[in-house]
Amino acid sequence: MNTGFVKRSRKLSAAHFMNTLIFSCIHPTYTSLPDIAADLRQQFCVDITKEAIHKRFNTQAVDFFKAMIKSHISEQLSLRDSRLKKHFKAINIKDSSKFSLPGVYHGDYPGFGNFSKTRGMMNIQYEYDILSGNWKTIELTSVKVNDQQDSKLSIDSICSGELYIRDLGYVTPSYLKSIVQKGASFLNRLPSQASVYTSDKKTIDWKSIERKINKTGKNILDMDVTIYEKEHISCRLIIERVPDSVYMKRIKHAEVSAKSHRVGLTQQHRARCHYNTFITNVDREVLPAQMIRQVYYLRWQIELVFKTWKSFLKIDNVKKVKKERLECQLLAKLLWVLLNWRLLQRCNHHVQKDNPSIGISILKFFKRCITFSTTLRQVILRKIPITHWLNQTFLPLIENTRCQAPTGKITHYQVIYSLS
Repeated sequence: MNTGFVKRSRKLSAAHFMNTLIFSCIHPTYTSLPDIAADLRQQFCVDITKEAIHKRFNTQAVDFFKAMIKSHISEQLSLRDSRLKKHFKAINIKDSSKFSLPGVYHGDYPGFGNFSKTRGMMNIQYEYDILSGNWKTIELTSVKVNDQQDSKLSIDSICSGELYIRDLGYVTPSYLKSIVQKGASFLNRLPSQASVYTSDKKTIDWKSIERKINKTGKNILDMDVTIYEKEHISCRLIIERVPDSVYMKRIKHAEVSAKSHRVGLTQQHRARCHYNTFITNVDREVLPAQMIRQVYYLRWQIELVFKTWKSFLKIDNVKKVKKERLECQLLAKLLWVLLNWRLLQRCNHHVQKDNPSIGISILKFFKRCITFSTTLRQVILRKIPITHWLNQTFLPLIENTRCQAPTGKITHYQVIYSLS
């Protein structure tokens, strides 16, 4: 791992530095340089000044932590029941999470518009395969690289036989075209700016859609269409009526937006607000129209991941420190998450041996992780036997962490299992 972080033998090794940052990352806002020095002295008998530690936070250290994350991500676990890979090799969901930084970081991580324009802003791009639990990518970026730009930059990572579910911000004609060309699948909402043409090459009329649904009495239509005027991407368009309460909220929001832009609200737009609209190139036999919304909503699991990071790890709670120290501590947090994520994967493998439709709740699991983090560190340092830790600490703590769906709904594990 040639990052230049370790140039010669030092009393503070890269392993000790990484271990201390990972396990002090739970509350880095309150962790000072003397605290880090004290931890190194206690755990590794390394006597080092805070000034020396300050110097160790440099670009080479940042590159070292990035390389460690990349290395661990590349070590894919294959624990999921093979039956769930009948149609897709992976189901990839991706999104970004932004949070404000102190104004001192504005030069390296600028804000934008009226939102955080005088402060800094961090952007985390994250993608993982919800089928296996394996991470695909995670990056600390500037908000100047928005989701559409990231979508273009990550086209080379698209793999044949995999399903990609992303937020509207990532959906571009070049992105969808690349997925089709590479033999992969997509499931997204229909972008509002995308023109839609029926099989007879006519522009879709939302008023006629409304009349057709009212006439048939069905809440869902599944049509073969072509989207975008120049690219001509063939796909299915699934149109699903929403409750009147949702429609009224959409209309109210649309009217406010139209007023702010000093434009009117067309009858076509009003008619379209009655529906959820999804596009996909997956065959109907694999993904019937009735399952489309449930499968698309798998994307919301990534919001639970971000909520975990912010609620339990306080990843968005940042104090004013050296830029390289900020980046190292954020990357150390992500390494801590990845370490515990491996435990989550193995727990899921254990509970799904007999029933693949059940699984562990991400929120419940990571809430417990905070509790056993100190003892997990002792296991890694080989100060506690792993079997003793598993039986006495880990297993009792993760009891009753199975995912439970709200009344009248099903869990994402059940949605995934329904695809087998």
